[in-house]
Amino acid sequence: MQTIELNIDDSIFDRFMGLLEILPKDKIKIEKSKYPAISFEEAQTKVKKAINNISPTSGTPLNEVISDIINR
Repeated sequence: MQTIELNIDDSIFDRFMGLLEILPKDKIKIEKSKYPAISFEEAQTKVKKAINNISPTSGTPLNEVISDIINR
């Protein structure tokens, strides 16, 4: 069995799935992605925004984290 990955525009997704449903059930297996696919560029932009929105006063200083790990 071969595997392909498709990115299908929402405007035709239902019609495309209907086309697949007419194929023999024992010859095709449809697995929907659990997560929406995004491009590398979109992911990179989201990560950059998230990093830029981190407050410099939030979190735990690195030396405290290392000391905590060592002292466990």
